Amino acid sequence: LAKAKFLRTSDILCLQEVFEPKPSEILLDSLTDTYPYSTPILGNQDDQDYWDETWNRQIGRSSLKFLSGGLTILSKWPIIHTAQYFYRHSCSGHTFVRGGFIYARILYGKNKIPIHIIGTHLQPSDHRGCYVSSEDKIREKQMYEITGFIDARNISKNELIFFLGDFNIDKYNIEQYETMIDILRVKEQYLYPSSIRCTWDSSFNAMTNAKHQENQLLDYILIHKDHTLNNSLWFNLIIDAMASEQWHLLGKNRMFYNTRNIPSMELSDHYPIWGFFNLSKKQWPEQPSGVLTYVNFVTADTNLPIMIVDRNIQIGNSTNDTGSIFILTNNGTPRRHRCLKSEQYVILIDGNQSEFYLSDAKYFRMKYGMEQVNRYLKIIQTDNTTKCIQTNSTFILQTRLSTGFYYVNHSSSHLCSCTKDRDQAQLFKLVEVKRKDISCSITH
Repeated sequence: LAKAKFLRTSDILCLQEVFEPKPSEILLDSLTDTYPYSTPILGNQDDQDYWDETWNRQIGRSSLKFLSGGLTILSKWPIIHTAQYFYRHSCSGHTFVRGGFIYARILYGKNKIPIHIIGTHLQPSDHRGCYVSSEDKIREKQMYEITGFIDARNISKNELIFFLGDFNIDKYNIEQYETMIDILRVKEQYLYPSSIRCTWDSSFNAMTNAKHQENQLLDYILIHKDHTLNNSLWFNLIIDAMASEQWHLLGKNRMFYNTRNIPSMELSDHYPIWGFFNLSKKQWPEQPSGVLTYVNFVTADTNLPIMIVDRNIQIGNSTNDTGSIFILTNNGTPRRHRCLKSEQYVILIDGNQSEFYLSDAKYFRMKYGMEQVNRYLKIIQTDNTTKCIQTNSTFILQTRLSTGFYYVNHSSSHLCSCTKDRDQAQLFKLVEVKRKDISCSITH
């Protein structure tokens, strides 16, 4: 995440769930050159003296609350006043979080125009522990706390006010969305034409697809309808940004089997979102970062196709045989980074029956369900003529069994992890059948 270029393209950045001390320190330190001004982290016990204002201080000091609010605002322009506000209303797991919102007054641009930023993370919907009041009612009360804070400041109509964060209100839940618009007195969210339609993607984000099985738009950058620019339109743009380097959730050297420890190119369980006026001259992304790739494999020396026969993966007998179509991904879902690099771990999925995955058995076989997947199948490019592996690239495959590392060869045409000698590895050639831009779809 610290290497992500998109994090450095904004004037103002609001980060959510900045909880863990060491990772947070690494990320924030990496951004100081781009964003020299910042607020402390909401509810961080070590930063309490660095706020200009703290509202409901007694709540933040409660012994029942042992986790910070995880919010911070970074800026390229001077932050001249900060405030942290702890919500008086919360329920379920958030009862133990120093949740609330943060406020920053910023002198924007060369003309030092004052603007006002509210960053928040509203009550989540986890359906446990909200017995006295429902989660949506708690969120409404929290939003009224925000508007009460804004009203108390008596801000000039000539100064812009923005609301940023994870509101945990699905745009496609019309009743809750319209309630949010009314309470905060903001303009409706207008998505940029190339924007993805959700920030929580249960279909293709590897960090969310095992959780809530519904795509949602939960994150917003909204502008107060009485504090905006005349004759302008405020856009939101959601991008499915992916990591520049592959990683494993539990570490790639963990030998024991865990279905969560899959190779991933994700940066977050929520997609990032930009906000900008239609007057902006910046060039914004016009296509998703992720792509669905359908491929064939053939042997590089004999041009024989790789086929799925009775769920076994084997080499065909003739160049006239029809090779099977696979979905090839370097991510934990079919959606992968557009650039597949040598030495990355890959997952093979049946292109015609996407619920079948290459398993982690010695003899290559497609099995039903993600829990069967081979998480340690590494693709190693041998021709090294291109930065990204593509059609006509040649490669070998390495995998790992409980007895160590093996290269993929074949036994009686059945592909297997059956040699430790790299020189004995079967050489393959990739043939891309098609690429498909993908994005989350809304079905509710």
